[in-house]
Amino acid sequence: MADSAQAQKYSLSFTSIGARRLETAEVARAFADCRDWAEVRRRIVEDDIISLNKESTRKRVGSEIVKRLRTLDDKEVAFLADAVGDDQLAMTWVAICRAYPVLRAFSTDVVAARYAGMVPDVPRTAWPAFVEDEAADHPELERLTEKSRKQLETRAFGMLRECRLIDGDYNITPLYPSARFVALVRETAPQDLAVFPKAGALL
Repeated sequence: MADSAQAQKYSLSFTSIGARRLETAEVARAFADCRDWAEVRRRIVEDDIISLNKESTRKRVGSEIVKRLRTLDDKEVAFLADAVGDDQLAMTWVAICRAYPVLRAFSTDVVAARYAGMVPDVPRTAWPAFVEDEAADHPELERLTEKSRKQLETRAFGMLRECRLIDGDYNITPLYPSARFVALVRETAPQDLAVFPKAGALL
């Protein structure tokens, strides 16, 4: 159940593009280079730094990636620009969870909590149960059509797989980011570390 601090209306527009971790890292590199979001948007659309054919697609995907990256501070963006492996995946997931608190709640209260309780997987049935619980404080979830609920479920699990927090069989696969990642996020927003199953430097 969400508390009063979490009861702000959930944005549910995360179904549009997926995690796009490689494109996210490329946009982070562009910002680290120029430190100007307007210039970054221009490079996305005019220079096609995220390698998408249609201008309309570049605008749509680029706008969503910029929205997510702007939840990070400049040091975190710079970290992501140079990150590889689990560091890249983890910082991408932090940005997604900051942009979409509904995913933060699911990642914290379901994925990480199940792992902490020694439950190895996250079945698809976990999403409707989560939505039903959250709907008491978030009526925007209650108003969703069944089709929209399924779309959100599909995208949520798809993004978890893209960021390698679960595998194709819905088993939880914890990330092992570096101690530097952990220190940086702890300095900025330590509560964000709760979105990850606790393993390695995250312990």
